[in-house]
Amino acid sequence: MEEQAVRRYRYRTSVLTGPWRDTESEAANDAVRAKQAMIDASRPSGIRWTVPGKIEERASEEAPTRLRN
Repeated sequence: MEEQAVRRYRYRTSVLTGPWRDTESEAANDAVRAKQAMIDASRPSGIRWTVPGKIEERASEEAPTRLRN
């Protein structure tokens, strides 16, 4: 049986990066709580970034992201 990759999501802006979450919605909510985005139902994504940002996606089998000092 072939396993499908589990997708994980987080927000990333020029200022902050959120934790990996199970859903894109959870990642977007993190961005809103961090004041990096605002709820905006008129946009397809449902949010408006207050700073340049995006929701990142990765498959669980990919190597973890390393932080650089």
